[in-house]
Amino acid sequence: MPRLTIDGRTVEVPKGTKVIDAAEQLGIMIPRFCYLKSLGAVGACRMCAVKFLEGHKKDLDMSCMVDARDGMVVSTDHPDATAFRAQIIEWLMLDHPHDCPICDEGGHCLLQDTTVSGGHSLRNYRGPKRTYENQYLGPLIDHEMNRCIHCYRCVRFYREYAGGTDFGTFGIAGRVTYQRFEPGRLQSPFSGNLGELCPTGTLTDKPSRYRARRWDLERKPSICTHCSLGCNTLPAVRYREVLRVESRPNEAVNGDFLCDRGRYGFGYASMSERPRTALVDGQPVSPELGAAAAMDRLRAVIAAHGPESVAVHASSRCTVEDLLAARRLASALGVPAPSFFLTEDERLACQGAAASLDADLAWNQEQVRKADMVLVLGADPLSEAPMAALAIRQAARAGAMVAVLDPRPVDLPCEAVRLPVARRLLPVAVAALLGRVFSEADFQGEALAFWRSLQSAVGGSVAELTNMNADLDTVAKALAQAKRPVVVGSTEAMPREWPTLAAGVARLLRRTGTEDRAEVRSGLFCLLPRADSLGAALLAGGDAASLEGRLLPGGDGQGVKALVCIGADPLGEYPGSQAIEAAVGKLDLLVCLDCAPSATWKRAQVVLPMNTIFETGGCLVDNHGLLQRAEPVFAGGLPVILDGHGSHPPRTPGAGIPGNDPRGAAEWVDLIAPESADASSPAEDRLRTAMAEATAERGVPVLPAEAPARFGSLDWLAPLVAAGQEEGRCDVLVTGSTFGADRLANLGEPGQTLLPEVCVFMHPEDAAALRFEEGQTILIPLAQGVARTALRCRADMARNTVVLPKAPGTGWQFAGAMAATIPMNRLWREQGDEDRAAMARADTDDSCPGGDL
Repeated sequence: MPRLTIDGRTVEVPKGTKVIDAAEQLGIMIPRFCYLKSLGAVGACRMCAVKFLEGHKKDLDMSCMVDARDGMVVSTDHPDATAFRAQIIEWLMLDHPHDCPICDEGGHCLLQDTTVSGGHSLRNYRGPKRTYENQYLGPLIDHEMNRCIHCYRCVRFYREYAGGTDFGTFGIAGRVTYQRFEPGRLQSPFSGNLGELCPTGTLTDKPSRYRARRWDLERKPSICTHCSLGCNTLPAVRYREVLRVESRPNEAVNGDFLCDRGRYGFGYASMSERPRTALVDGQPVSPELGAAAAMDRLRAVIAAHGPESVAVHASSRCTVEDLLAARRLASALGVPAPSFFLTEDERLACQGAAASLDADLAWNQEQVRKADMVLVLGADPLSEAPMAALAIRQAARAGAMVAVLDPRPVDLPCEAVRLPVARRLLPVAVAALLGRVFSEADFQGEALAFWRSLQSAVGGSVAELTNMNADLDTVAKALAQAKRPVVVGSTEAMPREWPTLAAGVARLLRRTGTEDRAEVRSGLFCLLPRADSLGAALLAGGDAASLEGRLLPGGDGQGVKALVCIGADPLGEYPGSQAIEAAVGKLDLLVCLDCAPSATWKRAQVVLPMNTIFETGGCLVDNHGLLQRAEPVFAGGLPVILDGHGSHPPRTPGAGIPGNDPRGAAEWVDLIAPESADASSPAEDRLRTAMAEATAERGVPVLPAEAPARFGSLDWLAPLVAAGQEEGRCDVLVTGSTFGADRLANLGEPGQTLLPEVCVFMHPEDAAALRFEEGQTILIPLAQGVARTALRCRADMARNTVVLPKAPGTGWQFAGAMAATIPMNRLWREQGDEDRAAMARADTDDSCPGGDL
């Protein structure tokens, strides 16, 4: 490791470390504008100049462009270096406007800080300033091009790091601008990072514009709850209103960035419609009376129908503390253990993932970024967990091949080999791919048994993939050469046992006896449905039930008369609207604890308002088994802009905080059942120990050193593959969408501005066979209703497949499940006025009066 001296202090750093980063390890902050470690070095701004005295040319050079070397001596405060930087500052300020008092970046502006620290205070230049026209970039980012210092950070992130194509560099020499080709909304789901990356006020966060200065804000470390990746965030609150969410650097998780779903999904916390008062039969009551009413009514149901008549359900989006509170409530009532998953498919998939993962196999985002081969098996990273797609792009930029096996049109911000395989043929494609890389002689023990089960289950179905042989050969070659391959799997729209197969494939890639693959370290990156799905699966154990199993016909809860929902909206999130409506309609009592308005909240007889993660904090277990802690950001209460009838606090002081009835689930359980006590189980004890150790800065791994089921059973594969697809039938797959799939992120501003177009996807050849055209409204008769949505054709998806995004307005809740099969000829094009007129003209025998069908 190189050992060098900076300003008389010695530091030892890993090989390849830039001098600017080595100085930072000593607490020496060399000025910079263009440099950001995650983006790499380009030396564009020239602000990081230092004097090299030994070990390099004895002159000025850019510290971001020079690797640390053994014996190097560097001076950051040499007169030559400080004079050079002072000149650079003056040049940058030639055209910069003096608008700091009205600039949103004022107070945390890197240019402002550097100008002051460099001693520049008087402008010598008296000529005209260079000016530009600003451009509309959508609802998230505001553009003030006159403030730009041309550091290139924005374009380098947007185009190189994030893979965006609609924002870039225009002009030459002194007329260079950074903008879109034409005004419009930025298309990248990572565009919100531009406001945080820009070192000046050129690109600023539009939703929080003119709302507060940095020193006005309450800020505490937190965790994103809008997918299962556990990205680290830094929410900012003023006057009890969440104004913005920034990324909090964590190299092992999200690096330096956030997706726009996580950055702008906070509107629910401050919306005026948010539940803030306990309600009993629609009437406002105190928290104590609301809790007492809930307990009295629950006891009455138990007395009349027995303990099996009460079901407790807590969403796997809730914190571990809330899940433990749900268990404590069920124990105090003497009713069955709570459910944490809506459907049986979701429960079995998440518990299968928990049983298959261990600390070595489960990879984090940093490991994905460093992978040399990415195999996406039945997953849509950009739609389900956008930061996973960003991590995959970094692997691709470093030379990794990315291969996608999925029936859906999977968008990624990088080049990929796409094999659009029908859902039932996915295991066949996996077997065909592995058969090109390994032979049976490569395995032994349980790995060999798994290999044989996989190969025997697919039988002769491999012949159905002959048109993909070339692509399979290409992917197999890369997989055979990979030393750090990662399998990216999911639980969405896939068979419930899919995580078991994905984990087994990842282990096969490393469990081979041949010497040339002895150093292979493969991993699994499993995308789960919600923020705490893995924590819920670990806590529930193998005997837990889903809400579907307790409440709906065919489950074990035929006699359920009362339901307690904690942080969940079954009426809005269950993929079977008629079934869940009927089940809830038969209840005698519905108690809802939630922090956001919902269909379930509106139907409940007893409503108890919950705090958000911004107000109570808590712990979440992310998809690779890291338990992380979010701190409370503020004490809660109604935003002053709603309570004070303006932007100032009320003139009448009081001791209480208005609108502060909401509280965490644990506090509500203390009120409902004061005599309740914490239960004890090995899983619970392990999580409680991790919670005691976890801090906002350091998470605690909770997965075991060895998975309980390293190679799970594949008995389910043969029926899936053999079932086949009857002639004229198609799969309807409900899948996530980058925006619109998360209930909380959809609420309030700015989340509603990000909701996607309502559409359904089909292969162009399927659409042509049905005489459908792009943009036409399609009617899809499903098990529990008719979905009505616009058609979008995609050639990069499987034939005989209809993809219905899980977003408001698509009708996905009529499907009855996340995957269904219907006759293709049941799809219809909605008839417009012109169609009806044409049919009336063609109906010469008047057999269809008026042209109506």
